[in-house]
Amino acid sequence: MEFCRKTILLLIFSSFMSVGWGQDCDEGYTEIDGECYYQSDLDVLNIFIDNSPDINPILDTNNNGTIESLELCSQNWINGRLILLDCGPIIIEDNYNWLEISGEVPYNIENWSEIEILIMSYNNLSGLVPDNICELNLNFNDPNIFSFYGNDLCPPYPECIEDYI
Repeated sequence: MEFCRKTILLLIFSSFMSVGWGQDCDEGYTEIDGECYYQSDLDVLNIFIDNSPDINPILDTNNNGTIESLELCSQNWINGRLILLDCGPIIIEDNYNWLEISGEVPYNIENWSEIEILIMSYNNLSGLVPDNICELNLNFNDPNIFSFYGNDLCPPYPECIEDYI
């Protein structure tokens, strides 16, 4: 009887550990708050954050004084991969809150191989846009899918976006 009780308790504890106290993420993924996120997707988000010294603190949703990768703009993820990033202005009570994302577009943006919507309108992005942005599977001519409008980006633009900047 004692053996059965210990076995049952061990099974319950093991189940609780695997569900509630930790996530075993596949290689290349990082656990954040019990979910797995593709590290290369997080890396690109972190470069945008690091390049933005005047980023709007409205993005600090947990109020810890730091904008973390999962707090950057509006995001959607599926199976640990970033599929949507919308960094357009946030409108609160008819007031535009500019996010002030700045610096260059990260060279490793091609890591976002699963991205379906990428909106970076009305920020302070500057410099050249890397040619490898064309490797993203986006409909660049649809402003609801892709927009870098209202930034300070420099020509020459990659061929896939030159008509849409």
